[in-house]
Amino acid sequence: MTQFVVERDGRFVARLDLAWPQLKVAVEYDGLWHHDPEQLHRDRRRLNRLLGEDWIVLHVTSRRFREDFEGFLNELRRALRSRSR
Repeated sequence: MTQFVVERDGRFVARLDLAWPQLKVAVEYDGLWHHDPEQLHRDRRRLNRLLGEDWIVLHVTSRRFREDFEGFLNELRRALRSRSR
């Protein structure tokens, strides 16, 4: 699912770029706005909240898409397999 909202007790925890909620695996795209220190701060707080909810969160950048897409797909496949056992 894209733009999946994670909630705990009816309260917002995070919105994920791409998620497999039944497996608690997510992909977050880190674009240019992540160079802003305040955005990075907010993103890391959100990541910490997700880890507390037992999510695996993979991060990908445009450079990684261009230069190592297959490597990223392998990481994603491993994460999905680790949760589907």
